[in-house]
Amino acid sequence: MNDNISKVKRILIIDLLYLGDLIFLTPFIRNLRNKYPKAKIDMIVNSSFFDIIEGNPYLDQVYAYNKKWSIKESWSFARRLSQNNYDLGLNPHGNWRTALLLKVINPAYTIGFGGKGRGIWLDQELAPADNMHMVDVYLNFLAEIGFESIDNQGIELQVNQEASENMADFLQKHGIKDEDRVVGLNTGGSWPTKQWTKDGFAQLGDRLQEEFKAKVIFFGGPGDVERVNEIVKMMNTTPIIATGKTTLKELAALAARCDLFISGDTGPVHVAAAVGTPTIALFGPSDEQKYRPYGQNHQVIENGIDCRPCGHHHCPLEHHKCLEEISAEDVLKRVDNSL
Repeated sequence: MNDNISKVKRILIIDLLYLGDLIFLTPFIRNLRNKYPKAKIDMIVNSSFFDIIEGNPYLDQVYAYNKKWSIKESWSFARRLSQNNYDLGLNPHGNWRTALLLKVINPAYTIGFGGKGRGIWLDQELAPADNMHMVDVYLNFLAEIGFESIDNQGIELQVNQEASENMADFLQKHGIKDEDRVVGLNTGGSWPTKQWTKDGFAQLGDRLQEEFKAKVIFFGGPGDVERVNEIVKMMNTTPIIATGKTTLKELAALAARCDLFISGDTGPVHVAAAVGTPTIALFGPSDEQKYRPYGQNHQVIENGIDCRPCGHHHCPLEHHKCLEEISAEDVLKRVDNSL
């Protein structure tokens, strides 16, 4: 291991990516703490997802960065953190914004993913490994800088006690008993192309309640409310709607109560996996090799169409067959193995 990082006392991680990416980074954080049990380890995260990571037991301080801040506000934020005099700065995100922020914060030694010229601001530039899950990409980052003992015990997320109590009250108000089988459905997606069909979710919700006698709960944030309301209007049965009604901590607590969680490739499915709930993830344009729910008891559905995974936010062929041609019956066949 490089002498510059063998005995550091103050470490900063910066990652402004999405919710799922933060979940994927949790083994990285845990292994960093195992290597430096007495160091101060801080992290900068996207303010939109601060709540989900602030309780991480391996971090001393989590700083929320608002991506809507002006250059002046970003500069002030970075200069303030520079006063912490970090020995080591780690950038597993590796874009221009994080590179610039880390440069201004100015840790004594910096390591990160570079490319496209960003490596000029790093003391040690790494290239992300290909053809592996993002969890393993991040763990490989640590191997590249000299970590000899790396545990791969999986992703993890602690459920907040207050959030758990709030969701217990929520479930009780909706008549959910301890013995009830509960299935979470998450209909949203950060890209339109990641969203399965409304009709598919409506059929799935009905059949889960009618044939499997499960209680269906719709998840999602405020931006998903309209879509979920449209789906519910298409249903013959009555589900429970938590969409737009939970914080991120409460989302994790509610997902932990589910016996199964079904979603496209988006943050909440990775939250569910992190709290130990079996998942079924529907993959369209994104690459399941990199982004599938990590660990055991998780299933991926993709229809094998030649043009996927394309990674596009809008279907370049204007048909979106990768998800539109997955039926509720296709999903229910997997449910039969999980409930």
